[in-house]
Amino acid sequence: MTNGSTTHNERNDLFIGMRASQIWGTLGWHDIRQRYRRSFLGPFWFTLSTLIMVVVLGELYSTLLQQEITNYLPYLAVGLVIWQYLASSVNEGCTSFIGSAYLINQIRLPLTVHVCRIAWRNFVILLHSLPVVVIMLIASGHWPSPAFFLVPLALFLLLLHGVWIGVVLGMFCARFRDISQIVTNLVQVAFFFTPVMWSPEILKDRAWVATCNPLYHLIEIVRAPIIGRPIHFESWVWSVGFLIIGFGFAQYLMQRYRNRVPYWL
Repeated sequence: MTNGSTTHNERNDLFIGMRASQIWGTLGWHDIRQRYRRSFLGPFWFTLSTLIMVVVLGELYSTLLQQEITNYLPYLAVGLVIWQYLASSVNEGCTSFIGSAYLINQIRLPLTVHVCRIAWRNFVILLHSLPVVVIMLIASGHWPSPAFFLVPLALFLLLLHGVWIGVVLGMFCARFRDISQIVTNLVQVAFFFTPVMWSPEILKDRAWVATCNPLYHLIEIVRAPIIGRPIHFESWVWSVGFLIIGFGFAQYLMQRYRNRVPYWL
């Protein structure tokens, strides 16, 4: 617990909390082990369910959207895997502090540790789902493009996005409990407005619906280099810019309301 013993306050909570990888890494892995305790496949049940979903939806929507299935399956597989991570980060981020109330009120740790625990847990599940993408690529006769080296960087950005999202939503939901229900409904609606199962090209002159959607760019920085689609520089600009703004807002909330969180719980 040495990483979490460093003096922390509202100004450096984010930095100290993210550095305490030994704490949130252990807690996150413990959550995964508890969730799949005495299970034969463990976290790979999530991989299997994702594979089934990709195959079923791929057969259906490739016909509805008149897409070649060998190209559509990898596109859908990456989109669903990344979307599941983003949706879990948002939905579980709402309870990042509420769910850890017993720890927050008993052990003095940076609040960011409890957020990193959730982000890391969902990230590990994301890594367990990536074999689905590999299977779809091999089955479709595709091989990663030379830009594949950007994937680790893109995944790291996704992990960081999970942190600031958890801090911001955790703060708001600790104070106003109804927000979590609103966010859950918004995530469900956002799925249909985000190019997960469909491509922006089919919108033609209304493609701005996708290009103005930050979630699309977070998916695209991973999907494009994996399946060999053209890499759009604006997707990286959106992703990095969104990350900077998000952490800036998270830092503002930390400095203003960090010390009130235990009382809200």
